[in-house]
Amino acid sequence: MLEVIDPYIELHTGPGKGYPIFYTIEQGETITVITRRTGWYEIRSSNGKIGWAKASQVARTLLPTGEPVDLPTVSYGDYLKNNWRVGFNVGQFTSGELEGTDVFGYSVGYRPFSFLGLEVEQGNFYETEISGSYQSFNIILEPYTEWVVSPLLLIGQGSIKIESQPELTPLSFEKDSFSRVGLGINYYIGRNFVLQAGVQDFTISTDNNDERVKRWNIGFNAFF
Repeated sequence: MLEVIDPYIELHTGPGKGYPIFYTIEQGETITVITRRTGWYEIRSSNGKIGWAKASQVARTLLPTGEPVDLPTVSYGDYLKNNWRVGFNVGQFTSGELEGTDVFGYSVGYRPFSFLGLEVEQGNFYETEISGSYQSFNIILEPYTEWVVSPLLLIGQGSIKIESQPELTPLSFEKDSFSRVGLGINYYIGRNFVLQAGVQDFTISTDNNDERVKRWNIGFNAFF
């Protein structure tokens, strides 16, 4: 017996989108899995209705123990589609004028597609003579969400603000915009929890020449 946690599960007369929907199982009701085909499960509702549902919907159910069901035919991306995410990360700038500066950030994101996520990130960075903050909007592409360890591409735009800097050799930027591109990996430690690590290349737009800095980071994310 599995408990439905999404607003509803649609029952089709057959294992495919071309088959009509004839019944809707609502949140909080229970279902029983009868059999499966690729991407589809034949299930029985608590009142005896039998039909076919998409595997991605059946994956959004709970076991009697209260734990999420783990269906091997459903990728992590399918499971997390249309879910919100919160996370934090730590890292360090490893090149450019910010080399050696520690970074702490946190983010809020949404996953509209199984392979694509959107996020807003804010953070601070510190060093003996340097401190500042940044804000960024990022797009995250993750094409292989069926893998436990999954590669990702990050593309972002944002702004950076220097709040304190060396008096003798001040930085070439103070409050400017930046773009960034990064490569990373997600390690799924459960259906709703992800460890993330990566490296990113920042291009900070200045009045003179653009400044480039690199950064590594590692973080933890939770979907809900």
